[in-house]
Amino acid sequence: MAFDLHTHSLYSDGLLTPEQLVERAKTVGLEGLALTDHDTVDGLPQFLQAGKKFGLLCLPGVELSTVYQEVECHILGYRIDHRHRGLLTRLRQVIRARKARAERILELLARHGLRLSWSEVAQNFPGDFVGSFQIYRALQAKGLIGEDREKEAYNYYLGPQGVAYVPHSELSTLEAIKLIKAAGGVPVLAHPGRSVGPDFIKTLVLNGLEGIEVYHPHHTPELIREYTLLAEELGILITGGSDFHGVPGERELGSHYIKRMEMERLFQK
Repeated sequence: MAFDLHTHSLYSDGLLTPEQLVERAKTVGLEGLALTDHDTVDGLPQFLQAGKKFGLLCLPGVELSTVYQEVECHILGYRIDHRHRGLLTRLRQVIRARKARAERILELLARHGLRLSWSEVAQNFPGDFVGSFQIYRALQAKGLIGEDREKEAYNYYLGPQGVAYVPHSELSTLEAIKLIKAAGGVPVLAHPGRSVGPDFIKTLVLNGLEGIEVYHPHHTPELIREYTLLAEELGILITGGSDFHGVPGERELGSHYIKRMEMERLFQK
């Protein structure tokens, strides 16, 4: 059976409610999934309740946007206590910093003739999270950019080399690892193929990282083999997921997953 451990709801940058996400997982035949919204746990109560309703194993999670030595990397936290006071306090601070970052992005876009109001960006989302993909969707909804199948407009304006890009500075990677552990969770490096190499991963493992996301849409078969061997060498967990956001025409829920054996190892931690 399959478990998709990387998904997002409309509490961060996904398009489905947590309950809709679980219902879809049931429809596509998954046995379980994790909700890993960016820098927020607001959707987890609804998500866990939906798991009971649809009879799926629903794992509480989070994806933290972090920086280590000027390199942006994302840390997934699994099996966290989403009511942990220290975690909630720090996430509120992160969300405030994210809002300031988003406001700066809107200023830079306006300098390039793309004007968005805050309400145009944040409408139809129940939480306080605002990220670059919400801004991107608002640009499309207003007709300021087109369909953008190859993400050329996104990369030009909002990508790491984009004219309106503002780097993350809300949370350090090592702090994120400690924060997840303090909340009873298991810290895992998300999609390492997007940003980091083996030496970087080894350094994070020495600082408490407990797994790497081997199976991800951005990973080639060669990278999957490389990260599998690295995880075995380091004695850390192998995880995986679709990084599903619910965007029509993009990756489907359950397209990348782990099997029961890897899931059982996660619960043994």
